[in-house]
Amino acid sequence: MRKPLHLIVALPLYKMVFSIYMRIAEPRVKRLIYFVIYLLLTALGATSTFMPNPRIEQLLGGMTLVYLFGGLIIVGALVCLFSVLPGIWVFERAGLVALGTGVVLYSTTLVFLGASIAITVVPFILILMFLLRWLDIKDYLLAPRKG
Repeated sequence: MRKPLHLIVALPLYKMVFSIYMRIAEPRVKRLIYFVIYLLLTALGATSTFMPNPRIEQLLGGMTLVYLFGGLIIVGALVCLFSVLPGIWVFERAGLVALGTGVVLYSTTLVFLGASIAITVVPFILILMFLLRWLDIKDYLLAPRKG
């Protein structure tokens, strides 16, 4: 009897995805959530750098500071993105510092623009999330592995 086509295609694909998933350091689901957060922050940094609000440009008198905080957000998010899944916490902490600095600069700019309270509070919630992550990983260089 022949195997159904969906088993011929789906089973090897499932095994490949499962083997990649098992390479993620514990706790896997939590790390995947952080991975998505850092991926979205990379997109946010790219958007704020390459398509900034014209009012930000007028307030700052040029693009230098926009490139600075956007670059910090992009670089910090990318460092965190590539270090969170394998559990290289020393790099993730460095990325969190860059991310936090970029978000503080960005939110300060929003305050000076006179943005609404809802818009200015969201970056501070992000900074608190970074602080919580920092406290989780502050004492070690690498994630503990099962022997």
